[in-house]
Amino acid sequence: MEEKEPEEKKEIKLPPDFEQVKEEELKSEETISEVYKSENYDKVIPKLIKAINSKSEESNSEDYPYFNSKNKVKYLPKLDTPSEIFNNNQLKELHSYLPYYHQYSSLYKAFSISVDGSALKSFYKKCEGVKSSILVIKDDQGNVFGAYASDVLYPTSTFTGSPDTFLFTFHKEDKIHIYKATEANDHYIYCDNEQVCFGNSDDNFSLAIRNNLFDGYSKTTATFKNKPLNDKEKFVIFKLEVWSFNEK
Repeated sequence: MEEKEPEEKKEIKLPPDFEQVKEEELKSEETISEVYKSENYDKVIPKLIKAINSKSEESNSEDYPYFNSKNKVKYLPKLDTPSEIFNNNQLKELHSYLPYYHQYSSLYKAFSISVDGSALKSFYKKCEGVKSSILVIKDDQGNVFGAYASDVLYPTSTFTGSPDTFLFTFHKEDKIHIYKATEANDHYIYCDNEQVCFGNSDDNFSLAIRNNLFDGYSKTTATFKNKPLNDKEKFVIFKLEVWSFNEK
C-alpha cells in the first residue's frame, strides 16, 4: 500500500492592519485583549453594536458577559472629530471602564471650549438631550481628568445620576485611575447656573467646575472616596470637552 505524501501546510495570511499580542503580554497577570478595527471587522461588528445599544441601562450586565467588569477589553472608540485632550492610549484605558451598554459605541463631541466658547449657558445648550457623556478636562499643568456622567448635564438644582457615574484621572500618564461610586450617598451629579459638579459630602465636591468654565476644584467626598483629581485641589481649565454616545 502506497504511503501518502504529507500535505503542505497552507500559509495563513493576516490582514495588513492586524497586530499580534506579544508573548510577554499573555503571561501578564491581567491579560487584556486588544481590538483593532479592519475592513473585515467593520462588516461583522454592526450587528453586535446594534444589540448592545438596544439594551436599556436598567438591563442586567449578565446578558452581555463579554462586556462586564471582569472581562475588560482595550478598544479605541471611533471619534467624529479629533480630541484636543485624549490620546489613543488614554481613550482605550477609559473605554475599558465604561458601563457595558456603552461598549464599542462611537463617540461624538457634544461640547468643546475651543469651538463653543466658555459660557455655561452654551455648555448646557450643547449638552441638552445628551443622556450620558464623558466630561474631560486638561488643566494648565497638563493634568487630564474628568467624569463619566450617567445623566444629562443640565441645571436642575438637585442631585441626579446613578452609581454608574465615576471619576477618572491620568496624572500626566496614560495609565488611568478610576474612582467608582461608593453608594455612601446618591450625590452623583449636581448642575445649576453657577457650577457643574460631581460627588458631594461635607459641603465639598469631588469635581466642581465654575460657571466661567475657567477654574474649579477637586476634593475628597464620601460619594467616590477620591483623592483630588489633579496635582492640587484647585485647577485652571486649559481644555474642556464633553463626549456623547448618542448616534447622530
